[in-house]
Amino acid sequence: MATAVELIMIPEEYVAYIHTTGPITGIRDLMTRLYAALDGAGVAPAGPPMARFFSAEFDPANTEYEVCVPIVPGADGSVPDTIGETRTDIIPAHQAMVAEHRGPYDTVSVSYEAIGEELNAIGYAVAGPATEVFLKGPESTSDPSEYVTEVRLPVAR
Repeated sequence: MATAVELIMIPEEYVAYIHTTGPITGIRDLMTRLYAALDGAGVAPAGPPMARFFSAEFDPANTEYEVCVPIVPGADGSVPDTIGETRTDIIPAHQAMVAEHRGPYDTVSVSYEAIGEELNAIGYAVAGPATEVFLKGPESTSDPSEYVTEVRLPVAR
Protein backbone atom coordinates (compact mmCIF):
# COMPACT_ATOMS: atom_id res chain seq x y z
CA MET A 1 0.00 0.00 0.00
CA ALA A 2 0.97 3.67 -0.10
CA THR A 3 3.60 5.14 2.14
CA ALA A 4 3.77 8.80 3.09
CA VAL A 5 3.10 11.38 0.40
CA GLU A 6 5.97 13.78 -0.30
CA LEU A 7 6.34 16.94 -2.35
CA ILE A 8 9.57 16.57 -4.32
CA MET A 9 11.35 18.09 -7.32
CA ILE A 10 11.61 15.75 -10.30
CA PRO A 11 14.66 16.57 -12.47
CA GLU A 12 14.48 17.01 -16.23
CA GLU A 13 14.53 13.64 -18.04
CA TYR A 14 15.08 12.60 -21.62
CA VAL A 15 12.72 9.75 -22.48
CA ALA A 16 11.88 7.41 -25.32
CA TYR A 17 8.17 6.63 -25.48
CA ILE A 18 5.26 5.03 -27.34
CA HIS A 19 1.98 6.96 -27.09
CA THR A 20 -1.44 5.33 -27.49
CA THR A 21 -5.10 5.41 -26.56
CA GLY A 22 -6.66 2.13 -25.49
CA PRO A 23 -6.91 -0.34 -22.64
CA ILE A 24 -4.16 -0.24 -20.02
CA THR A 25 -3.85 -4.00 -20.40
CA GLY A 26 -1.67 -3.08 -23.39
CA ILE A 27 1.08 -1.57 -21.23
CA ARG A 28 3.15 -4.75 -21.08
CA ASP A 29 3.08 -5.24 -24.87
CA LEU A 30 4.05 -1.60 -25.43
CA MET A 31 6.92 -1.93 -22.94
CA THR A 32 8.20 -4.98 -24.84
CA ARG A 33 8.07 -3.01 -28.11
CA LEU A 34 9.75 0.01 -26.50
CA TYR A 35 12.64 -2.02 -25.11
CA ALA A 36 13.03 -3.89 -28.43
CA ALA A 37 13.31 -0.58 -30.31
CA LEU A 38 15.91 0.73 -27.86
CA ASP A 39 17.86 -2.54 -27.98
CA GLY A 40 17.77 -2.53 -31.79
CA ALA A 41 19.24 0.98 -31.84
CA GLY A 42 21.86 0.22 -29.17
CA VAL A 43 20.29 2.69 -26.72
CA ALA A 44 20.43 1.66 -23.06
CA PRO A 45 17.69 2.68 -20.63
CA ALA A 46 18.87 5.15 -17.97
CA GLY A 47 16.24 4.30 -15.36
CA PRO A 48 13.12 2.29 -14.63
CA PRO A 49 10.17 2.18 -17.04
CA MET A 50 7.18 4.48 -16.58
CA ALA A 51 3.64 5.01 -17.78
CA ARG A 52 2.17 8.52 -18.12
CA PHE A 53 -1.61 8.96 -18.15
CA PHE A 54 -3.16 11.92 -20.01
CA SER A 55 -6.93 11.33 -19.87
CA ALA A 56 -8.81 13.65 -17.51
CA GLU A 57 -11.14 10.82 -16.51
CA PHE A 58 -9.28 7.54 -16.11
CA ASP A 59 -10.99 4.60 -17.80
CA PRO A 60 -8.84 1.43 -17.75
CA ALA A 61 -10.64 0.16 -20.87
CA ASN A 62 -9.88 3.29 -22.92
CA THR A 63 -7.38 5.90 -21.78
CA GLU A 64 -4.68 8.03 -23.39
CA TYR A 65 -1.26 7.05 -22.11
CA GLU A 66 2.34 6.41 -23.01
CA VAL A 67 4.98 4.01 -21.85
CA CYS A 68 8.41 5.52 -21.56
CA VAL A 69 11.90 4.94 -20.26
CA PRO A 70 14.62 7.47 -19.44
CA ILE A 71 17.54 7.60 -21.88
CA VAL A 72 20.90 9.34 -21.81
CA PRO A 73 21.46 12.08 -24.40
CA GLY A 74 24.47 11.86 -26.68
CA ALA A 75 27.79 13.57 -25.91
CA ASP A 76 26.49 16.70 -27.65
CA GLY A 77 23.35 16.71 -25.47
CA SER A 78 21.01 15.62 -28.24
CA VAL A 79 18.71 12.65 -28.70
CA PRO A 80 17.23 11.44 -31.99
CA ASP A 81 13.59 12.37 -32.66
CA THR A 82 12.77 8.70 -33.18
CA ILE A 83 14.27 5.36 -32.22
CA GLY A 84 12.55 2.69 -34.27
CA GLU A 85 8.82 3.11 -33.65
CA THR A 86 9.44 5.21 -30.53
CA ARG A 87 9.62 8.98 -30.20
CA THR A 88 11.78 10.94 -27.81
CA ASP A 89 11.06 13.94 -25.63
CA ILE A 90 12.25 15.88 -22.62
CA ILE A 91 10.08 15.84 -19.54
CA PRO A 92 10.84 19.20 -17.91
CA ALA A 93 11.84 19.46 -14.27
CA HIS A 94 8.74 19.84 -12.09
CA GLN A 95 7.36 19.54 -8.59
CA ALA A 96 5.32 16.43 -7.89
CA MET A 97 3.40 14.82 -5.09
CA VAL A 98 4.84 11.33 -4.79
CA ALA A 99 3.76 8.16 -3.00
CA GLU A 100 5.49 4.79 -3.10
CA HIS A 101 2.90 2.07 -3.66
CA ARG A 102 3.69 -1.48 -2.56
CA GLY A 103 1.42 -4.17 -3.90
CA PRO A 104 -0.51 -5.21 -7.01
CA TYR A 105 -1.20 -2.70 -9.74
CA ASP A 106 -4.96 -3.06 -9.24
CA THR A 107 -4.63 -1.46 -5.77
CA VAL A 108 -2.63 1.62 -6.86
CA SER A 109 -5.76 3.79 -6.53
CA VAL A 110 -5.04 3.88 -2.78
CA SER A 111 -1.89 5.89 -3.53
CA TYR A 112 -3.77 8.27 -5.83
CA GLU A 113 -6.33 8.85 -3.07
CA ALA A 114 -3.55 9.62 -0.56
CA ILE A 115 -1.98 12.09 -3.00
CA GLY A 116 -5.37 13.72 -3.63
CA GLU A 117 -5.94 14.19 0.10
CA GLU A 118 -2.52 15.80 0.50
CA LEU A 119 -3.11 18.07 -2.53
CA ASN A 120 -6.35 19.31 -0.98
CA ALA A 121 -4.68 19.85 2.39
CA ILE A 122 -1.87 22.05 1.04
CA GLY A 123 -3.79 23.82 -1.72
CA TYR A 124 -1.83 22.66 -4.76
CA ALA A 125 -3.36 21.87 -8.17
CA VAL A 126 -2.56 19.12 -10.65
CA ALA A 127 -0.21 20.42 -13.35
CA GLY A 128 0.38 17.52 -15.71
CA PRO A 129 -0.12 13.84 -16.42
CA ALA A 130 0.05 11.26 -13.65
CA THR A 131 3.14 9.07 -13.88
CA GLU A 132 3.72 5.59 -12.50
CA VAL A 133 7.37 4.55 -12.23
CA PHE A 134 7.67 0.77 -12.10
CA LEU A 135 10.48 0.15 -9.61
CA LYS A 136 9.75 -3.56 -9.08
CA GLY A 137 7.25 -5.56 -11.11
CA PRO A 138 6.65 -8.84 -12.91
CA GLU A 139 10.16 -8.83 -14.42
CA SER A 140 11.60 -9.14 -10.87
CA THR A 141 9.03 -11.15 -8.91
CA SER A 142 6.09 -13.45 -9.51
CA ASP A 143 4.36 -12.14 -6.37
CA PRO A 144 2.29 -8.98 -7.09
CA SER A 145 2.30 -8.10 -3.37
CA GLU A 146 6.02 -7.35 -3.82
CA TYR A 147 5.54 -4.85 -6.68
CA VAL A 148 6.79 -1.31 -5.99
CA THR A 149 5.39 1.60 -8.01
CA GLU A 150 6.25 5.25 -7.47
CA VAL A 151 3.12 7.30 -8.19
CA ARG A 152 3.85 10.90 -9.25
CA LEU A 153 1.39 13.70 -9.80
CA PRO A 154 2.89 16.99 -11.12
CA VAL A 155 1.62 19.96 -9.09
CA ALA A 156 1.71 23.76 -8.97
CA ARG A 157 0.46 26.40 -6.52
